[in-house]
Formats: sequence, structure tokens, C-alpha cells
Amino acid sequence: MKTNIALILSSILLIAVGYLFFAQNQGGASSGKAAVTATPASSGSLNIVFVNSDTLLEKYIFYQDKVNALDLKSKDAETALQARGRALEREFLQAQQKVQQGLLAPNQVQQEEQRLMQKQQSLVAEQEKVGKQLMDERQKLLTELEKQVKDILEAVRKEKGYDYILNYGPGTGVLMVNDSLDITPLVLERLNQPAPAATEGKKAN
Repeated sequence: MKTNIALILSSILLIAVGYLFFAQNQGGASSGKAAVTATPASSGSLNIVFVNSDTLLEKYIFYQDKVNALDLKSKDAETALQARGRALEREFLQAQQKVQQGLLAPNQVQQEEQRLMQKQQSLVAEQEKVGKQLMDERQKLLTELEKQVKDILEAVRKEKGYDYILNYGPGTGVLMVNDSLDITPLVLERLNQPAPAATEGKKAN
């Protein structure tokens, strides 16, 4: 999951600055040959910073709380399903012993087989249902995280006049950075700010 989130954050960062890159290229194309000679001179004026996606994930309180809650929910569901599976396994063994001991009539054997097969199918269906619910909740969390980070990065870029906001971390393709260009603390500060509604509620109390 962490790898997926890192990829999403990388995509957000690319989208946030992609328009600028496109606009610069379009501007150069529309101005003809004169723009070609001006391109090298403009390369030194770019304002570039970076964020560390791993640090964002580790220190974003809302995200960590949600992940921990989902992990706990997943473990509880797994424990409950395993208990049902073990109980069903015991029922199978008990039914098998009764059949071997001749305690069940042929029609009773058939009924018992049908009953146990229905319980097994029900358990499999419940496993699939729970798995899908958890997957949907994680996807919803990722979508919410993507929007929050994108909105904050866009706001920060406009406020500070950044041209590029890079994603620095394992597997991002950025090999080395100047620590003075790290805006991760600023992004984290805004991510961890309480929601306006919660703040107003506290003041009213």
C-alpha cells in the first residue's frame, strides 16, 4: 500500500508542475526562432523545491490514524473469519465421523452435505465481501489523500511562486537534493491543521 501511495504522490507532483512545463514549451513554440535563442537564459530562473513522500506518510496524523483503524478492522475481520472456518472444519469432521460410524441414514447424509456446503459457500462469500469492503475503504482513503495533497501543493506553489515541486525518496528518480529546498515540513503543517469545522466547534464550546 505504501508503494501505491508513493506512486500517487509522484503523479500529483508531476501534475502540479506539468502545466507550467507545457506553458513554457507552448510559449517558446509560438514566438518562433527568437524564442529558441532565449531558452538557455531562462533555465537559471526556475524555482524548484521538493517534498519527501515517505515523511509525509509517516507524519501525516490523519492518514496514520485511518491506516491504523483499517489495519485493526482487517485483523478483527480476519480473526472472526478464521474462527468461523475452524468451526466449520470441526462440523465437517463430526459429520464424517457420523457417516463412518453409520449413525446417519442415506437421506440424512445428503442433507448434511448440503447444509455444510451451504455454510462453506456462505463463508467464502463473506470473505469476499469483507475483502472488497476493506479494499474500497483503502481506495477511498487513497483518493482523499491524493486530493488533500494536490490541493495543498497547488496552494503552496501559487503562494511561493514555485515552478517545480519534486518528489524525493526511494524509487522517485531524484538522486540527490539540497536540504534547504525541502518543503515537506510546510506541507505537513498544513496537512495536520485541524479542519475549519472542528476549530469553530471548539471555539463555540
